[in-house]
Amino acid sequence: MKVVRCFCAAVGVAVTLSCVAGAQQTEPAPEIKPVIEKPIPVPEAGDAIYSPIAIVGVPQTLKLRFEDYVVITYGPRAVVSPMISSGIAMARPNYNYPNDWHQGMQGFARQYGSRMGTKAAFETARFGTAAMLHEDFRYRPSGKTGFFPRTAYAIGFAFVDRSDGGHPRLALANFAGAAAGGFVPNAWLPDGFNDWEHGGTRMGTKFGGFVIQNMTREFAPEIYKAFHKGHLPFPRLPIPEWWTKDLRVAKP
Repeated sequence: MKVVRCFCAAVGVAVTLSCVAGAQQTEPAPEIKPVIEKPIPVPEAGDAIYSPIAIVGVPQTLKLRFEDYVVITYGPRAVVSPMISSGIAMARPNYNYPNDWHQGMQGFARQYGSRMGTKAAFETARFGTAAMLHEDFRYRPSGKTGFFPRTAYAIGFAFVDRSDGGHPRLALANFAGAAAGGFVPNAWLPDGFNDWEHGGTRMGTKFGGFVIQNMTREFAPEIYKAFHKGHLPFPRLPIPEWWTKDLRVAKP
């Protein structure tokens, strides 16, 4: 009987161990959830720094062109930026200017008014010329790869933009705007700065501004990602909804 009891106990232990092993084998492995990185957002087509950018299926009608003109010429960025540059000019004055251009509130008002007047002349001539000649100077990203091809495209777009129908054409609106921004300020700038030589220099600077703007528009996604990875704040200003509601950027 003792042998039988020992045998039964051994069988019971074996069955128990097998059940435990089977339970361990059939228990599902813990689920490992993959780590999904959130995509880095890119600037909208209507961002105040990179606009206006051409939008797929949205021709630049006279209404849209006028809305762009109002925001770019008299919107938040257009009003705030000259204040900053005027403050810098007051802090580091050009003493070749008369005293009333760099002393007190009168000097600040002259500096600010000159910058606003230059901006208004520049944008009015540019948008007006584009409207009359059916020219669409809104930037179209190149769709190219590589730094140098994209840079060459951005530089070239300052001189050759598109018609309202999307065909390449000479950027006459840019020439008109640069000329107005260069020479119209001769009407109020002090003597020694209101001649043709200084006007030509200012015109060239305006064309340089076209190139810089196009470069920032072309490389906007890379610029934004760099700010994001460096945990740096990306500058934004509030702009109307109608300027950002359609983000389908036009193909080149």
